[in-house]
Amino acid sequence: MGHKHWTPREIKYVAEKSLLDSTNAVVNVKQMAKYLKRSPGAVNNQITKLRKEGKLPQIERDKAIDTSYRPYTEDEIKRVKFMFLKDSTVKEIANALDRTESAIQSLIFKLRQKGVIESPKRELWQKHEETYLLNNIQFDEHGYTANTDELANFLDRSVQSVSRKITKLRKSGAITIHADRTKTSVKAKNAHEQFNKRRFAGCERKVPIVVNTPSKVEVVQVVLTITVGANGEEIHQFWTFDGKLLAENKKLTEGNQ
Repeated sequence: MGHKHWTPREIKYVAEKSLLDSTNAVVNVKQMAKYLKRSPGAVNNQITKLRKEGKLPQIERDKAIDTSYRPYTEDEIKRVKFMFLKDSTVKEIANALDRTESAIQSLIFKLRQKGVIESPKRELWQKHEETYLLNNIQFDEHGYTANTDELANFLDRSVQSVSRKITKLRKSGAITIHADRTKTSVKAKNAHEQFNKRRFAGCERKVPIVVNTPSKVEVVQVVLTITVGANGEEIHQFWTFDGKLLAENKKLTEGNQ
């Protein structure tokens, strides 16, 4: 059975009814195929012809909204190669390029096949690197590594690579100091404290209110004397035993008020 000839009306229908996404890909091929009673493949062939004739725009993958379908630029490929050789993880590369991890894994596989990148030979640690690490590694009071960043910088390796090596050396017994997982590393604790200082730096500090109280209390025995004056008033006087007048109070008696 031969191919069904396309009529001008059908070709015009495809040209006018094609719905394009951000990359100019036609998204309603199945619907048009059903309406025209043709296969999706036949409709796609007609769309290709219309693109060649300039009646439909060409595909532009770099305009894809979903980064998974956006082609890699030369700069992106160079960055992937650089990060991969620097021992960065697939997740780190994916985050840096705003891609999915599966997309980066696929790209690395293709680049390996083409010979653009090779598995990093530096993944195998040299003896002098291991010796340097063992001689210069520092631990905090809880057994956590305190200078991973410095070791990574000196050895020109990623922090992740150095951390993995330290884990292996602990398992092999080359490093006998183990982190106390029930406690937080000093580095993490200090970072948390610094964060809190910056966080609450603008908050007003409350000044405690100090209440003045007597610093010393003495118990003194006194002698009370009561004297009745000529006008009928009573004079109450309080004396110390050594004759010192402490207080005096005058009041009228009931009959003279």
